[in-house]
Amino acid sequence: MCTPDGAGCALAAPGRGFASVADALRVTRAAAAYLNSPAAADLDGPACGEALEQLGAISSLLGAAANGILRRFDAGYGHDADGYATTAAWLAAKTRLGRKDAKAAVRQMRLLARHPHLDAATSTGAVTVSWAREIAAWTGRIDHEELQSEADKILVEAATAGADLDDLKLLAQAAYEAWRAQEPDPEEDPRGRGFGDRHLILDTTLDGAGRIRGDLTPECAAAVAAVIEALGKSRGPEDTRTAGQRYHDALQEGCELMIAACG
Repeated sequence: MCTPDGAGCALAAPGRGFASVADALRVTRAAAAYLNSPAAADLDGPACGEALEQLGAISSLLGAAANGILRRFDAGYGHDADGYATTAAWLAAKTRLGRKDAKAAVRQMRLLARHPHLDAATSTGAVTVSWAREIAAWTGRIDHEELQSEADKILVEAATAGADLDDLKLLAQAAYEAWRAQEPDPEEDPRGRGFGDRHLILDTTLDGAGRIRGDLTPECAAAVAAVIEALGKSRGPEDTRTAGQRYHDALQEGCELMIAACG
């Protein structure tokens, strides 16, 4: 119950003590206001640590709730009623989020919608929203819907059993490698992933390191060669990079320049 002045309230058990969503939101806001009051200034070090742990769990559960409500809002084109073209634009205007944060909120909502096991786990607190995003990035590399879903399920079960993020990362890498092992080589793939006389494969590890392989058309090869020639030159006696390192750095610089140009 909240105090008459709204300074404090006790959190009710899930599904109890609230007459409506609006009632729950009012209580939650009152609790947040109390935590921002001078009362929190009296906490000592250990108490601050305990409070931060609880706030982390609460923040994640609220984030999961926001994802679910935002998903329904987005699916129903709720932004149209207020004259906004997109859900992100509505969020920026109505909830005072910066544009980047508004777009990030929509991306997160849609990302977890593609990973229902993770999404469900965030709503119960079995997995935090932050961990769910990381896991989704790892298993999202598995280009097979059923295997990706099974990997998500395994990682949720492991997290529930007490696995830490490093353990989950190893499991995700194992799932990815198992999928890749049963995938045909692009050049031999009967489903046409070789794209005829051209294809490009970028394999990445969970740490983001990558390996590129493929066959380029003469036009594409010429474009890549032009970038390497323009940006991959030695920059003087102090430039101790090998030719291969210069070509790598030239490709990265060329891509970064293109990204910046596209805004």
